[in-house]
Amino acid sequence: MEPVADLAAQLTQLADRTAYLDAASELLLKMFPADSVARIEVDRQAGRADARTVYSPDQPPGPPEGWHDLWDDHPILLSCLEDTTAGMWRPRRLSDLVTDRELYATRAYQIGLRVLGSNRQLSFLTVRRGPADVQGWSLNRSRHDFTDAEVELSAHVQPILRLLDIAYGDRGVDTAQQHAADAYSLTPREREVMHLMGRGLTATAMGRLLGISPRTVCKHLENAYSKLGCNNRIDALRRFSG
Repeated sequence: MEPVADLAAQLTQLADRTAYLDAASELLLKMFPADSVARIEVDRQAGRADARTVYSPDQPPGPPEGWHDLWDDHPILLSCLEDTTAGMWRPRRLSDLVTDRELYATRAYQIGLRVLGSNRQLSFLTVRRGPADVQGWSLNRSRHDFTDAEVELSAHVQPILRLLDIAYGDRGVDTAQQHAADAYSLTPREREVMHLMGRGLTATAMGRLLGISPRTVCKHLENAYSKLGCNNRIDALRRFSG
């Protein structure tokens, strides 16, 4: 199985968002061997930034002390926040943006990256709620930079993780949906496509995420509608979500 398809296959049926973030970080480390993986969340208007080290063999989870003051100083974050075009979604390699000398002069390095022992990063966005509100992933290394091939691979991984962020949202297990799935005898796949439809994904997006064709997605939705006793999306989602 191709790496990107394998990533999607392993991340589509997890219990909740926490399980997704943990599993995604481990899979990213396998695809891009690094010292640590961090989940980045920045809301510039609110003056809030968080960089939680989701997985690192040597570092405890959580942001470096003082990280919330560094959002206006990190070269990758500045590049993402200042880019309002379609290019905002492209992966960013830290060494493409600044020299080592320029990096070492930033507070982002002195207070944040140096604590992690990192001076090489590869990052990409997966959520953008507004021009100053973004989320994404950062892979961190010391000295050994990310290759052009790894940057290219991350460009293929990023769209899948964008879809997964939509799919898992900010909620845990939806007990109402689980109850409806049991009550109406929905199969695991039918429940899955109903949940993803409720998150706003199209049949094409669902197919890409699940590794099936849009036509197969539509067939699962058709079967789910029939079991729910509905013939349109709005009624089906209302019944499915309790």
